[in-house]
Order: sequence, then structure tokens, then C-alpha cells
Amino acid sequence: MKIHHVGYLVVDIDKAINDLIGLGYELEGEACVDKKRNIKIQFLKNEGYLIELVSPLNDSSPVNSTLKKTGSSPYHFCYETPVLIEQVTKLKQHGYIVIAEALEAPAIGNKKVVFLYKNSVQTALFVKHKYA
Repeated sequence: MKIHHVGYLVVDIDKAINDLIGLGYELEGEACVDKKRNIKIQFLKNEGYLIELVSPLNDSSPVNSTLKKTGSSPYHFCYETPVLIEQVTKLKQHGYIVIAEALEAPAIGNKKVVFLYKNSVQTALFVKHKYA
């Protein structure tokens, strides 16, 4: 599978955007509010690398517990796959557990994304084509 982006969890998304722009990143698209996940997202790109900044919208956001434990830090690797269900099944056979079932993600064109976890590595998968 190809890595699509690295998710980076941050307390203050505007400060993180400014810091990454100072490192040579450029905004990739518009900021997106994902009301189902209660987060705000902004993609930034630098020489082919794509970073997804993720910040909670409020105190009830599910990412707050991780943010309190780790502070601003890399959050997940997101891989694209043409066969989401088959890939999830394969990863489960290798010890991954699903921590968030497939749900449309407005930040990536409403493609379905599922989050998995294994040995301190959080992984996200999304289907490469919207209707695949």
C-alpha cells in the first residue's frame, strides 16, 4: 500500500500551519471541519510529502485523550488501497484491531476511512476510489 499522508495531532492548528509554512510546506486545499469526528483538518505539502494536521473542535472531541497523553505529535499513517474491506481483513489477520469503523471523510473527498491499531502504531486506510 502507498502512504497517502501522515496525520499529525495538534492543539493549535493555526500555529502548526504557520510553523510548517516556515519549514517550506504549502497549504494543500482548504481547511475542513469533520463534524462526525469532531475535528478540524488541514493538509500541507512539501516536496511530495503530505501532512494532515488534526485538531479537536472542542473538549468532547475523541482526539483529546490522545492529545493529552502525547501532546502535539504524529498521530497516524494513512494508506490508500483500492480494496478497503479486503485490506482491513488482511491487517486483522496480522494482529491489527479496528478502533474506528469505516466512515466517510470530508477532508479526502468523502472517501471511506477506517482506523486500525497495533502495538502503538495507529494506521488509517482509505479506499482510493470513492466507489471502489
